[in-house]
Amino acid sequence: MRLTFRGKVVAIRSGALVPVLVMLPNIAWMLLPKADEGDATAVPFILTAVENVSRAVALTLPFFYSIERNRRCSMPVMIGMALALAVYYACWIRYFLGGSSPELLAAPFLGIPLPMAVAPAVFLVLSSYLMGSRMFTASALFGVAHVWSSNTRL
Repeated sequence: MRLTFRGKVVAIRSGALVPVLVMLPNIAWMLLPKADEGDATAVPFILTAVENVSRAVALTLPFFYSIERNRRCSMPVMIGMALALAVYYACWIRYFLGGSSPELLAAPFLGIPLPMAVAPAVFLVLSSYLMGSRMFTASALFGVAHVWSSNTRL
């Protein structure tokens, strides 16, 4: 995407939309009050480290790429991304409207186990195809680590 600013053409990387869309509900979660979280379950350090590093890479790389809508199979991939994002947002809405109960973070949705861990991972993996980027590995690694650590916290 190109915009003109004071007579100069400025390119905007459309890939930046990917981390923004994934992080919007997380920002609301950080700002809004939470219900009592109860006892925290210990997650192995290595799992937490892999999850956090792969999350940082998967959410940073899209800023350097553009979404290529002309790739082969791009329409089914974009539909998959939209569905994953819709599930993710629906789960966040359920969480906020349900009194921010910690149980809702891991509750199945439409038969999907751990949807708040699975949906963003699917969204990131699919978006890596549209960007033709090297973020597939980071996205897949994040997905595995995020689902695994979310399951460990149950």
